Amino acid sequence: MGLAYKMEYLHPTEEKTGVELVRYSSAFQEKYKKMYNECYHEMREALDRKPYDFIQDDSFFQEGMDTVYLLLDGDEIIGSVAIKDDEIDDLLVNRLYQGQGYGKEILLWALQNMQSGHVILHVAEWNKKAINLYKKIGFEITETEEF
Repeated sequence: MGLAYKMEYLHPTEEKTGVELVRYSSAFQEKYKKMYNECYHEMREALDRKPYDFIQDDSFFQEGMDTVYLLLDGDEIIGSVAIKDDEIDDLLVNRLYQGQGYGKEILLWALQNMQSGHVILHVAEWNKKAINLYKKIGFEITETEEF
């Protein structure tokens, strides 16, 4: 069992980003699968959530990918985010690009492109870097949840 936080965007930032993300396309399926599994593997293993590599087959890609946006460097995926109504989900940064500020840029892009004035996200309690980023941008923890 693990803990997660529901965070709400209660203190909007004036910061903007100049990056542009593009809607997911199946041309990036294998690269997205690799990045997604690499980003979540450590957490799933620490929590003993099997399979550790969550995306096992192509069925993952059959629904919901129309909400996913990619930040690209040529044909390489720097990172991604899903925008689902009022929720930011699966904000990921490729391990090769972590620690370079791309998570913040993707988050700012998502906030600029949300249709809802009320924005939420969920983050695992162990993901301290993400929690700190979200707080700096204006999110507050509003609930603690078990998963």
